Amino acid sequence: MWFYRRLLRISWRERRTDQSILEELNEERKLLNYIKKRKSTFFGHTCRSKCTLMKNILQGKMEGKRQRGRPRINYFDNIKPWTQMTTREIYDVILERDVWRQMVHEAVRAANVLGSDAG
Repeated sequence: MWFYRRLLRISWRERRTDQSILEELNEERKLLNYIKKRKSTFFGHTCRSKCTLMKNILQGKMEGKRQRGRPRINYFDNIKPWTQMTTREIYDVILERDVWRQMVHEAVRAANVLGSDAG
């Protein structure tokens, strides 16, 4: 976004949203879909592994007191809306690697279609 602002000679003091700049350039956010794909594949990989510590950390099952303030977003809070599945369904699908890969590709493809419709 910094590069786009420089390209259009927009000062950082101008109160312009990133979305308005992307619309002016007829661009879309490509990095977000890449991040979704990487996070989803990594989540599936760690849930299938035998390392229970990593699974507990990613699933947010660590013991202890929670800090004050807003609860932190964990990996699972991102995965659920992207796949539009329940927790149990996600864990069942993750165990089958090929099915999970197909699911991730479909979620990213759907995000690309929604992103292009919004612009």
